[in-house]
Amino acid sequence: MRITCRECGSKARIGSRESVSVEYAKLYCQCLDPHCGHSFVMELSYSHALRPSATSVDQLIFDRLRELPISRQRQLFDQLSSLPV
Repeated sequence: MRITCRECGSKARIGSRESVSVEYAKLYCQCLDPHCGHSFVMELSYSHALRPSATSVDQLIFDRLRELPISRQRQLFDQLSSLPV
């Protein structure tokens, strides 16, 4: 990712990062032009997935099942166990 100084247009570097959450971080940046010297904070955030991760599907299913009442969970497991393999 290329960071540029909005004051002079020169390249800037990320000096440090503060992770606020898994999906959001503050990037503390400095302009590399010694005549400018601008310091600033940029925000980096997750927007959306273009294709879901295959590893997250199982976790998503388990999370959704845990949200259901026990009686509904049992119904679903009974339905699944009656399906042919």
